[in-house]
Amino acid sequence: MSKKVLFAMATAGLLMGASAANAAPFYLDVGTNYDGVPAPQRDKVTDTGTSLKDEFLFTYQSRTFIQDTNGDGVISAGDNLTTSGGLAVGNLTNNQITGFTPNQVFGTHSNNGYGTNWLLSFSVDNLNGVVTGVNGGVPTFSYSPGLIEMYISFDGVNMINFMNIAVSGGGATGVSTVLTGTADFTGIADLTYANLFHSADFECNGSSGFYDIWLNCGDSGADALAIEFLASFDTNIFVSDFTAVPGGFDLTSNHDGSGTFTVVANNVPEPASLMLLGSGLLGLGLTRRRKSKAAA
Repeated sequence: MSKKVLFAMATAGLLMGASAANAAPFYLDVGTNYDGVPAPQRDKVTDTGTSLKDEFLFTYQSRTFIQDTNGDGVISAGDNLTTSGGLAVGNLTNNQITGFTPNQVFGTHSNNGYGTNWLLSFSVDNLNGVVTGVNGGVPTFSYSPGLIEMYISFDGVNMINFMNIAVSGGGATGVSTVLTGTADFTGIADLTYANLFHSADFECNGSSGFYDIWLNCGDSGADALAIEFLASFDTNIFVSDFTAVPGGFDLTSNHDGSGTFTVVANNVPEPASLMLLGSGLLGLGLTRRRKSKAAA
């Protein structure tokens, strides 16, 4: 039996607050001047780029299957789970970066045609994990290594995979989801837009593009100069469906949130990392379901 829970609640929390303090500006250079004005008009960093951004806004859908591993009929420690999100679950309309902060204001900020001429999206497919416990009726869980694929599209149909995030692991506290990993361009077939994202604070061999930093100074570079990416997500969930199915439970949710990048150059041979805080792939949906069930 399926029960639909309707709500929209921000979940910034302590993790969001801790990361926001370290957030650093970035910009995107798509290689084409869509709005027709040169830099620095409208605060554009480059003729073919955007102005400096502090965060990006996004919507996405997620789907999680929780296997009732011990057959006790409830979610409990040791139950395996698999989560998918973004384009692996839905279409571009419901799974995309919807804008930036500061957003475009004529004469002040520029998105260089974003939303009209080009769009960004992402996909998380079959991220495996396990329920580690249930605290106060709210499951906590950890994720195994996986992959987040980042896409750019100019027509809403053809998607170009320009960057990946190799997830090393993560988990949930019951109110948020934390994933850690590295920006990774290994296996990217089309590198045309690999330097789409640029750091406003760091350059490697004269380039601030993420790919160039990764290639020459990051995980792939001989200098072992790491660059850390930190993204924090303040997630709203509008609709969650929690359904008991043969062998376990299905959870589907629609999300709305925002994220920031923090780019930090380190003179130590540590891997670059991307942390997604409070992304709500699973945690908040389960939290609300368990509370609703207890109140029923």
